[in-house]
Amino acid sequence: MRVTVFGCGYVGLVTGACLSELGHDVECIDIDADKVATLQSGIVPFYEPGIDTLLQNKNLSFSTTATAPDLCIIAVGTPLAENGSADLSQVFGVADLIAAMEKPPKAVVMKSTVPPGTSAKIAAQTGLETISNPEFLRQGSAVQDFMQPDRLVIGASSPRGFALMEQLYAPLNLPAERIVNTSTTSAELTKYAANVFLTTKLAFVNELALYCETVGADIDEVTKGIGLDTRIGNQFLQAGPGIGGSCFPKDIRALAFQSKALDHQLEIVQAVIASNDTHQNAMLQKIVDMCGGMVTGKRIAIFGVTFKANTDDLRNSVSTVFIPALQDLGAKITATDPMGAENGKTVFTGVDWVENPYEAAKNADVVVILTEWDLFKALDLARLAQAMHVPRLVDLRNIFDVQKAVQAGFDYDSIGRAGSIKG
Repeated sequence: MRVTVFGCGYVGLVTGACLSELGHDVECIDIDADKVATLQSGIVPFYEPGIDTLLQNKNLSFSTTATAPDLCIIAVGTPLAENGSADLSQVFGVADLIAAMEKPPKAVVMKSTVPPGTSAKIAAQTGLETISNPEFLRQGSAVQDFMQPDRLVIGASSPRGFALMEQLYAPLNLPAERIVNTSTTSAELTKYAANVFLTTKLAFVNELALYCETVGADIDEVTKGIGLDTRIGNQFLQAGPGIGGSCFPKDIRALAFQSKALDHQLEIVQAVIASNDTHQNAMLQKIVDMCGGMVTGKRIAIFGVTFKANTDDLRNSVSTVFIPALQDLGAKITATDPMGAENGKTVFTGVDWVENPYEAAKNADVVVILTEWDLFKALDLARLAQAMHVPRLVDLRNIFDVQKAVQAGFDYDSIGRAGSIKG
């Protein structure tokens, strides 16, 4: 098939590259001419394992203008507007371009995460069948997620629409039970529901971790005990500094906004937003407490600024909350991240960037782990402690063993684990 993907961001580029790997002729479109030129030269503008190899496919091209495809895929951003709703201006802008095509495509495919009912509006705007086919790509494993998906969710309004998507994904050879055919509205809500459910699971574990500190339990032991229950599962049960990333924070707020606008407020969704805000404040207080209740003039070494490991994405990372807050309290910040420094330099001001973690810890009053990079997990704790002005470690990813950290000489705190030693 001839496929045009509008948007060369994270979702659009992975989608286009993987579809070309499946044998389709794919053209990726972006209004940013510099980005297009970068992609044409084979350079990926973000870090994602495996994507650079796929850019070499001969049936993948990049342009600022579209030709005449069989399918048009909309994969542009839907950030939060100031009022908390999903900003769909890019989506409707692309729809205008598609509607103006001299030779219209057979259908429009919505990859962007949009509120329920949006695909129907796009269908009315373009006069074309619009199919909802939400993405479920995890940053750091997106290529694998596309090529070996847990499921495909396809929302269409006609047998022809479902047949087009069957043709598009035929090379994946997925069993029928992993393909969910539904309405466009149900498909759109499925995407939101999945993200909000996972966000709820994370918020619950974070709340539970702090409760473990209150009652003297260990969150690692508790989550192992509940995760072995197949009804619960062991994924998304890792306590952390707060919920981040390009999808979860914006999607839960967008769904909350729409439900409130429809006078059907989702109480659990609202509670998760409040819970995460409270949790992030508690994590920030852990850092302050480790420094004796005041960080003014203290050197704080931040290990990890991306929202998770194996990405260079800082969108809604807790670092974007913690670093400015600590600076406002008078702290001096040193930061290190295997892939996030380049983007971090454009996001933060007044931060000293150091490539080597041991150098970043030199003369620091506290090291704070924000991202669970393997590089940090492999650190020699004794060497790290010796480099510091004061050996204090706030491990907000629970990547280190409590006793080993203490034996290495640290005043150590983590989340929800017995035996943490607070300075």
